[in-house]
Amino acid sequence: MAPHGKELSEDLKKGIVALHKDGLGYKKIAKTLQLSGSTVGKTIQWFHRTGSTQNRPRHGRPKKLSAHAQHHIQRLTLGNRRMRAASIAAEVEGVEVSLSVLRPYTAHCIKLVCMAVIPEGSLF
Repeated sequence: MAPHGKELSEDLKKGIVALHKDGLGYKKIAKTLQLSGSTVGKTIQWFHRTGSTQNRPRHGRPKKLSAHAQHHIQRLTLGNRRMRAASIAAEVEGVEVSLSVLRPYTAHCIKLVCMAVIPEGSLF
């Protein structure tokens, strides 16, 4: 089965639609491609609704921190959960967002703020 929350590749979605056009049902397609029935159903419904298997651009705020900065902040906060924002800002290099504006909060507060900036599951 596909990992939860991951998008299917364009080739896989086209394969689902092609098998459906060949007359296979949702359950047989799901079993053949080792996907859940709901994934197959939603992919086919999306194709019928839009005429395409491509995803549209997502809404939301773009990431403000690089992957390197995210990892560095994670390592710092996990090593010392009481570390102050000013200390983190002094140690993190190449961060596009200045952490010094967060006042001297603890690392726990930094984590909460970073979770608002960074998509869930990618940092902590």
